[in-house]
Amino acid sequence: MSERETFAETFSYWYYRSAEWAARTLPERLGRRLFAGAAAVEHSRNHGQRRVVSRNLARVLGKPPDSPEVRAAVREAFDSYGRYWYDTFLLRALPAQEIRKRFEMRGIEIIDAALERGRGGLFCLPHLGNWDAAGRWMTLHGYSLTAVAERLRPERLSRLFLQHREELGMKILPLAGTRKVGEELLGLIARNEVIALVSDRDLKGRGVEVEMFGATRKLPAGPALLSLTSGSPLIPCAMYDTADDGWLCLITEPIEVERTDVLRDDVTALTRKLAGRFEEFIAAAPTQWHMWQPAWPEDEIDAPHGSGLEPAPAEDA
Repeated sequence: MSERETFAETFSYWYYRSAEWAARTLPERLGRRLFAGAAAVEHSRNHGQRRVVSRNLARVLGKPPDSPEVRAAVREAFDSYGRYWYDTFLLRALPAQEIRKRFEMRGIEIIDAALERGRGGLFCLPHLGNWDAAGRWMTLHGYSLTAVAERLRPERLSRLFLQHREELGMKILPLAGTRKVGEELLGLIARNEVIALVSDRDLKGRGVEVEMFGATRKLPAGPALLSLTSGSPLIPCAMYDTADDGWLCLITEPIEVERTDVLRDDVTALTRKLAGRFEEFIAAAPTQWHMWQPAWPEDEIDAPHGSGLEPAPAEDA
Protein backbone atom coordinates (compact mmCIF):
# COMPACT_ATOMS: atom_id res chain seq x y z
CA MET A 1 0.00 0.00 0.00
CA SER A 2 1.47 3.39 -1.03
CA GLU A 3 2.00 6.12 1.54
CA ARG A 4 -0.47 8.97 1.60
CA GLU A 5 0.69 12.11 -0.17
CA THR A 6 1.49 15.20 1.82
CA PHE A 7 0.13 18.56 0.72
CA ALA A 8 3.61 19.56 -0.48
CA GLU A 9 3.90 16.40 -2.58
CA THR A 10 0.50 16.94 -4.15
CA PHE A 11 1.45 20.54 -4.91
CA SER A 12 4.74 19.39 -6.49
CA TYR A 13 2.93 16.96 -8.75
CA TRP A 14 0.47 19.54 -10.07
CA TYR A 15 3.20 22.18 -10.31
CA TYR A 16 5.21 20.01 -12.70
CA ARG A 17 2.14 18.67 -14.47
CA SER A 18 1.03 22.26 -15.19
CA ALA A 19 4.52 23.21 -16.33
CA GLU A 20 4.57 20.25 -18.68
CA TRP A 21 1.22 21.25 -20.16
CA ALA A 22 2.26 24.89 -20.63
CA ALA A 23 5.56 24.08 -22.32
CA ARG A 24 4.01 21.61 -24.72
CA THR A 25 0.87 23.60 -25.53
CA LEU A 26 1.60 27.34 -25.56
CA PRO A 27 3.38 29.06 -28.47
CA GLU A 28 7.11 28.94 -27.81
CA ARG A 29 7.61 32.68 -27.39
CA LEU A 30 4.81 32.86 -24.84
CA GLY A 31 5.99 29.72 -23.06
CA ARG A 32 9.51 31.06 -22.68
CA ARG A 33 8.15 34.31 -21.25
CA LEU A 34 5.98 32.44 -18.79
CA PHE A 35 8.83 30.29 -17.49
CA ALA A 36 11.17 33.29 -17.32
CA GLY A 37 8.56 35.09 -15.24
CA ALA A 38 8.20 32.10 -12.91
CA ALA A 39 11.99 32.01 -12.47
CA ALA A 40 12.00 35.73 -11.60
CA VAL A 41 9.28 35.22 -8.99
CA GLU A 42 11.15 32.28 -7.51
CA HIS A 43 14.34 34.33 -7.31
CA SER A 44 12.49 37.11 -5.54
CA ARG A 45 10.58 35.06 -2.98
CA ASN A 46 12.72 32.01 -2.24
CA HIS A 47 15.38 33.43 0.07
CA GLY A 48 16.62 30.05 1.27
CA GLN A 49 17.18 28.70 -2.22
CA ARG A 50 18.81 31.94 -3.29
CA ARG A 51 21.20 31.65 -0.34
CA VAL A 52 22.24 28.12 -1.35
CA VAL A 53 22.85 29.11 -4.98
CA SER A 54 24.78 32.19 -3.80
CA ARG A 55 27.14 30.08 -1.72
CA ASN A 56 27.70 27.58 -4.50
CA LEU A 57 28.41 30.24 -7.10
CA ALA A 58 30.56 32.24 -4.69
CA ARG A 59 32.97 29.29 -4.54
CA VAL A 60 32.95 28.84 -8.29
CA LEU A 61 33.53 32.53 -8.97
CA GLY A 62 35.92 33.10 -6.07
CA LYS A 63 33.89 36.07 -4.80
CA PRO A 64 31.97 36.76 -1.55
CA PRO A 65 28.34 35.56 -1.62
CA ASP A 66 27.05 39.14 -1.22
CA SER A 67 29.26 40.61 -3.96
CA PRO A 68 27.61 42.26 -7.00
CA GLU A 69 29.16 39.62 -9.27
CA VAL A 70 27.63 36.74 -7.33
CA ARG A 71 24.25 38.45 -6.96
CA ALA A 72 24.10 38.96 -10.74
CA ALA A 73 25.18 35.37 -11.34
CA VAL A 74 22.51 34.04 -8.99
CA ARG A 75 19.78 35.92 -10.88
CA GLU A 76 21.12 34.51 -14.14
CA ALA A 77 21.21 31.03 -12.61
CA PHE A 78 17.50 31.23 -11.75
CA ASP A 79 16.80 32.37 -15.31
CA SER A 80 18.83 29.44 -16.62
CA TYR A 81 16.94 26.98 -14.44
CA GLY A 82 13.62 28.35 -15.64
CA ARG A 83 14.80 27.80 -19.19
CA TYR A 84 15.94 24.28 -18.27
CA TRP A 85 12.41 23.33 -17.21
CA TYR A 86 10.83 24.91 -20.25
CA ASP A 87 13.23 23.18 -22.65
CA THR A 88 12.87 19.87 -20.81
CA PHE A 89 9.15 19.69 -21.44
CA LEU A 90 9.31 21.40 -24.85
CA LEU A 91 11.58 18.65 -26.19
CA ARG A 92 8.65 16.26 -26.46
CA ALA A 93 6.74 18.73 -28.65
CA LEU A 94 9.60 19.70 -30.97
CA PRO A 95 9.85 17.84 -34.29
CA ALA A 96 12.98 15.76 -34.77
CA GLN A 97 14.30 18.04 -37.51
CA GLU A 98 13.96 21.06 -35.22
CA ILE A 99 15.98 19.33 -32.48
CA ARG A 100 18.69 18.43 -34.99
CA LYS A 101 18.74 22.05 -36.17
CA ARG A 102 19.14 23.49 -32.66
CA PHE A 103 21.57 20.89 -31.31
CA GLU A 104 25.36 20.89 -31.76
CA MET A 105 27.21 17.70 -30.85
CA ARG A 106 30.99 17.76 -30.42
CA GLY A 107 32.92 14.56 -29.83
CA ILE A 108 30.40 11.90 -30.80
CA GLU A 109 33.29 10.00 -32.41
CA ILE A 110 34.54 9.32 -28.87
CA ILE A 111 31.31 7.46 -28.06
CA ASP A 112 31.48 5.64 -31.41
CA ALA A 113 35.05 4.52 -30.72
CA ALA A 114 34.03 3.22 -27.29
CA LEU A 115 31.13 1.25 -28.76
CA GLU A 116 33.41 -0.28 -31.39
CA ARG A 117 35.43 -1.80 -28.54
CA GLY A 118 32.27 -3.53 -27.33
CA ARG A 119 32.18 -2.44 -23.67
CA GLY A 120 29.61 0.32 -23.88
CA GLY A 121 30.29 3.79 -22.57
CA LEU A 122 29.69 5.66 -19.31
CA PHE A 123 28.51 9.14 -20.20
CA CYS A 124 29.32 11.14 -16.99
CA LEU A 125 28.09 14.69 -16.66
CA PRO A 126 27.34 17.37 -14.05
CA HIS A 127 23.97 19.11 -13.52
CA LEU A 128 24.88 21.53 -16.29
CA GLY A 129 22.71 22.79 -19.14
CA ASN A 130 19.97 20.45 -20.33
CA TRP A 131 20.90 16.78 -20.21
CA ASP A 132 17.48 15.71 -21.50
CA ALA A 133 18.29 17.42 -24.80
CA ALA A 134 21.41 15.28 -25.12
CA GLY A 135 19.39 12.15 -24.45
CA ARG A 136 16.86 13.11 -27.13
CA TRP A 137 19.57 13.80 -29.70
CA MET A 138 21.28 10.49 -28.96
CA THR A 139 18.12 8.43 -29.35
CA LEU A 140 17.15 10.30 -32.54
CA HIS A 141 20.49 9.21 -33.98
CA GLY A 142 20.04 5.56 -33.13
CA TYR A 143 21.98 5.24 -29.86
CA SER A 144 20.53 3.12 -27.08
CA LEU A 145 20.77 5.24 -23.94
CA THR A 146 19.89 4.37 -20.34
CA ALA A 147 19.86 6.97 -17.56
CA VAL A 148 19.81 6.33 -13.82
CA ALA A 149 17.17 8.38 -11.98
CA GLU A 150 16.26 8.84 -8.33
CA ARG A 151 12.76 7.82 -7.28
CA LEU A 152 10.74 10.91 -6.45
CA ARG A 153 7.79 11.48 -4.16
CA PRO A 154 4.94 11.30 -4.71
CA GLU A 155 5.05 8.13 -6.81
CA ARG A 156 2.95 9.68 -9.57
CA LEU A 157 5.60 12.39 -9.96
CA SER A 158 8.17 9.65 -10.56
CA ARG A 159 5.85 8.12 -13.14
CA LEU A 160 5.42 11.50 -14.84
CA PHE A 161 9.17 11.88 -15.35
CA LEU A 162 9.55 8.22 -16.30
CA GLN A 163 6.95 8.63 -19.03
CA HIS A 164 8.54 11.90 -20.11
CA ARG A 165 11.97 10.35 -20.66
CA GLU A 166 10.62 7.22 -22.26
CA GLU A 167 8.79 9.39 -24.80
CA LEU A 168 12.12 11.09 -25.51
CA GLY A 169 13.48 7.64 -26.38
CA MET A 170 15.56 6.98 -23.26
CA LYS A 171 15.39 4.03 -20.91
CA ILE A 172 15.31 4.81 -17.19
CA LEU A 173 16.78 2.70 -14.41
CA PRO A 174 15.34 3.78 -11.03
CA LEU A 175 17.95 4.31 -8.34
CA ALA A 176 16.82 1.81 -5.72
CA GLY A 177 19.08 -0.82 -4.14
CA THR A 178 22.69 -0.07 -5.05
CA ARG A 179 23.56 -3.71 -5.65
CA LYS A 180 20.59 -4.32 -7.93
CA VAL A 181 21.28 -1.18 -9.95
CA GLY A 182 24.92 -2.15 -10.30
CA GLU A 183 24.01 -5.59 -11.63
CA GLU A 184 21.61 -4.09 -14.18
CA LEU A 185 24.21 -1.57 -15.32
CA LEU A 186 26.77 -4.33 -15.79
CA GLY A 187 24.23 -6.15 -17.94
CA LEU A 188 23.75 -3.06 -20.10
CA ILE A 189 27.51 -2.69 -20.51
CA ALA A 190 27.72 -6.32 -21.58
CA ARG A 191 25.17 -5.47 -24.29
CA ASN A 192 27.41 -2.57 -25.41
CA GLU A 193 25.00 0.23 -24.49
CA VAL A 194 25.53 3.84 -23.46
CA ILE A 195 24.75 4.76 -19.85
CA ALA A 196 24.21 8.36 -18.73
CA LEU A 197 25.21 9.19 -15.15
CA VAL A 198 24.66 12.65 -13.68
CA SER A 199 27.57 12.44 -11.26
CA ASP A 200 28.33 15.71 -9.48
CA ARG A 201 26.35 15.16 -6.26
CA ASP A 202 26.82 12.45 -3.63
CA LEU A 203 23.33 11.43 -2.55
CA LYS A 204 24.28 8.88 0.08
CA GLY A 205 27.21 10.60 1.80
CA ARG A 206 29.54 7.67 1.12
CA GLY A 207 31.35 9.14 -1.86
CA VAL A 208 34.93 10.12 -2.60
CA GLU A 209 36.38 13.33 -1.23
CA VAL A 210 37.57 15.59 -4.03
CA GLU A 211 38.67 19.19 -4.30
CA MET A 212 36.62 21.49 -6.49
CA PHE A 213 37.09 25.25 -6.66
CA GLY A 214 39.47 25.20 -3.71
CA ALA A 215 37.24 23.32 -1.24
CA THR A 216 36.59 19.68 -0.39
CA ARG A 217 33.32 18.00 -1.30
CA LYS A 218 32.22 14.50 -2.26
CA LEU A 219 31.36 12.91 -5.58
CA PRO A 220 29.69 9.50 -5.92
CA ALA A 221 32.08 6.57 -6.26
CA GLY A 222 29.68 4.60 -8.46
CA PRO A 223 30.79 5.80 -11.93
CA ALA A 224 34.49 5.10 -11.29
CA LEU A 225 33.74 1.76 -9.62
CA LEU A 226 31.53 0.70 -12.51
CA SER A 227 34.16 1.71 -15.06
CA LEU A 228 36.99 -0.08 -13.29
CA THR A 229 35.07 -3.31 -12.69
CA SER A 230 33.48 -3.49 -16.15
CA GLY A 231 36.15 -2.10 -18.43
CA SER A 232 33.69 0.46 -19.82
CA PRO A 233 35.35 3.84 -20.46
CA LEU A 234 34.46 6.77 -18.22
CA ILE A 235 33.65 9.59 -20.65
CA PRO A 236 33.10 13.06 -19.14
CA CYS A 237 30.75 15.33 -21.04
CA ALA A 238 28.94 18.61 -20.54
CA MET A 239 25.74 20.19 -21.79
CA TYR A 240 25.36 23.92 -22.40
CA ASP A 241 22.44 26.08 -23.46
CA THR A 242 23.17 28.32 -26.44
CA ALA A 243 21.91 31.82 -27.13
CA ASP A 244 19.71 30.73 -30.06
CA ASP A 245 17.42 28.57 -27.87
CA GLY A 246 19.55 25.54 -28.69
CA TRP A 247 22.04 23.23 -26.99
CA LEU A 248 25.67 22.21 -27.20
CA CYS A 249 26.98 18.84 -26.03
CA LEU A 250 30.72 18.53 -25.45
CA ILE A 251 32.07 14.97 -25.15
CA THR A 252 35.68 14.70 -24.01
CA GLU A 253 38.24 11.90 -24.04
CA PRO A 254 37.82 9.07 -21.51
CA ILE A 255 39.72 9.45 -18.25
CA GLU A 256 41.94 6.65 -17.00
CA VAL A 257 44.28 5.89 -14.11
CA GLU A 258 47.16 3.51 -13.77
CA ARG A 259 45.74 0.50 -11.96
CA THR A 260 47.07 -0.69 -8.61
CA ASP A 261 46.23 -3.72 -6.49
CA VAL A 262 43.84 -1.66 -4.34
CA LEU A 263 40.48 -1.02 -6.01
CA ARG A 264 39.50 1.63 -3.44
CA ASP A 265 42.59 3.68 -4.31
CA ASP A 266 41.87 3.38 -8.03
CA VAL A 267 38.26 4.49 -7.54
CA THR A 268 39.47 7.50 -5.56
CA ALA A 269 42.04 8.47 -8.18
CA LEU A 270 39.58 8.14 -11.07
CA THR A 271 36.87 10.09 -9.25
CA ARG A 272 39.29 12.89 -8.52
CA LYS A 273 40.20 13.07 -12.19
CA LEU A 274 36.50 13.26 -13.00
CA ALA A 275 36.12 16.11 -10.51
CA GLY A 276 38.86 18.03 -12.32
CA ARG A 277 37.03 17.65 -15.63
CA PHE A 278 33.75 18.73 -14.00
CA GLU A 279 35.46 21.78 -12.56
CA GLU A 280 36.49 22.83 -16.06
CA PHE A 281 32.99 22.26 -17.42
CA ILE A 282 31.31 24.28 -14.67
CA ALA A 283 33.85 27.13 -14.82
CA ALA A 284 32.98 27.59 -18.50
CA ALA A 285 29.33 28.42 -17.65
CA PRO A 286 28.82 28.77 -13.87
CA THR A 287 25.27 30.09 -14.08
CA GLN A 288 24.16 27.01 -16.03
CA TRP A 289 25.21 24.72 -13.15
CA HIS A 290 21.87 23.63 -11.71
CA MET A 291 23.14 22.80 -8.22
CA TRP A 292 20.22 23.69 -5.97
CA GLN A 293 21.50 21.87 -2.90
CA PRO A 294 24.60 22.81 -0.87
CA ALA A 295 27.54 21.63 -2.96
CA TRP A 296 30.01 21.78 -0.09
CA PRO A 297 29.27 20.17 3.31
CA GLU A 298 30.05 23.22 5.43
CA ASP A 299 27.14 25.02 3.73
CA GLU A 300 24.51 22.40 4.61
CA ILE A 301 23.51 24.00 7.90
CA ASP A 302 21.79 26.82 6.01
CA ALA A 303 20.12 24.65 3.39
CA PRO A 304 16.40 25.24 2.79
CA HIS A 305 14.05 22.33 3.35
CA GLY A 306 12.29 22.60 0.01
CA SER A 307 11.90 24.70 -3.10
CA GLY A 308 9.27 25.20 -5.73
CA LEU A 309 11.98 24.62 -8.33
CA GLU A 310 12.86 21.12 -7.18
CA PRO A 311 13.25 18.22 -7.71
CA ALA A 312 15.82 17.90 -10.47
CA PRO A 313 14.53 14.94 -12.44
CA ALA A 314 17.73 13.00 -13.05
CA GLU A 315 20.04 12.15 -10.22
CA ASP A 316 23.45 10.75 -9.42
CA ALA A 317 24.42 7.13 -9.48
